[in-house]
Amino acid sequence: MANNAEVIHCMFELWPDPVLLGVAAVGVLLTGVAKSGFAGGIGVVAVPMMAPFIGGDAAIGLLLPVLLLMDGQTVWAFRRQLRWSLIRPLVPGIVVGTACGTWLLGKTDEHSIQLLIGLMGFWVLLQRFAPTLQRTIAAMAGSLQAHVNGGLAGLGSTLAHAGAAPLQAHFLLQRLPNESFLAQVAATIGLMNVLKLLPYGALGLLNVSFTGLSLILIPVAWAGVLLGRWLSLRLAHAVFFRIMMVMLALNSTWLVWQGLSVS
Repeated sequence: MANNAEVIHCMFELWPDPVLLGVAAVGVLLTGVAKSGFAGGIGVVAVPMMAPFIGGDAAIGLLLPVLLLMDGQTVWAFRRQLRWSLIRPLVPGIVVGTACGTWLLGKTDEHSIQLLIGLMGFWVLLQRFAPTLQRTIAAMAGSLQAHVNGGLAGLGSTLAHAGAAPLQAHFLLQRLPNESFLAQVAATIGLMNVLKLLPYGALGLLNVSFTGLSLILIPVAWAGVLLGRWLSLRLAHAVFFRIMMVMLALNSTWLVWQGLSVS
C-alpha cells in the first residue's frame, strides 16, 4: 500500500501546473511552426516564455527531447532536399560553439549571448539590402564566415535553444530555393540538438520530473510541425523570403531586447 501511495503522490507531483502547461504549449506550437515553415525564426520565444515558471536551465532541459522529436519529423519531411555539402562547413564551428556553451552554462547569464546573436541578425539584414557590402564581405570572409556562423549557432543553441538566427544568416545569403533553405536549417538545428544530449545529461538538465509535461507537449509539437509545413508549401518564393526577412528581424529584435534586459 505504501508503495502505491508513493506512486500516486509522484504522479501528482509530475502533473504540470495548468498555467505552465498553457505557456509551454504555445511556445512549443510556435517552435514547431517555425521549424518546418520558417526555419526556426520564432522558436526562440519558447525558453523565455517558460523560464519565469521553472527557470532557464530547466526550460532548456525540458524542451530538448521535444525539440528532437520535431527535428526528426521536419528532417524527414525535407529529406529529399538535404545537402550535406551545404551543412558541412558549419560543423567545426558548431562543435566549438556547443563546447563553449556547455562550459558557460551556469557560469554566465544568457543575455550577452542573446545580444550578440541578435546584432548578428541585423548585420545579415544590412548585407541583404546592401548587395555591394554583401559581395565584399563574402570575398573577404570566405569559409571563415561559415565557422563564425556555426560557432554562434552552437553557442546560442546550447545556452537558450536560440541558434536559428546565425543559420538563417548563413543560408539566406546563399539564396537557396525555399525547401532547400528549410531543409538545411532544419537538419543543422537537429544536429546541434543531438550534440547537446551528452552535456545536458551530464549537467543534470534532462530532469525526469518534467516527463509528464514533455509527453503532453508531443502532440502539440507534431501539430506545429504539420502546420508550418502546410504554410511553407503554399507560399511563393518571393513571398517566402520576404517573410523570412521579417522573421529574422523580429527574431533579432527579440534577442537584442532580451540581451539588454536586466534580470
